[in-house]
Amino acid sequence: MRERADVIKVCEECDTVWLEGQAVSTAVYTDLDPYLSGFGKEPLWSNLVPLERGAQR
Repeated sequence: MRERADVIKVCEECDTVWLEGQAVSTAVYTDLDPYLSGFGKEPLWSNLVPLERGAQR
């Protein structure tokens, strides 16, 4: 997110979000809308800063 230093993984097809350190799976995840809404942001891709594909911090 532009105002935060969080690193998340987001599925471009279904807007599923995995927080840093979470394994990408269907067992643990959240959706982009409630994740961004929790910080007072609209669920828009423009509120995210993309890293290089496959890049991790």
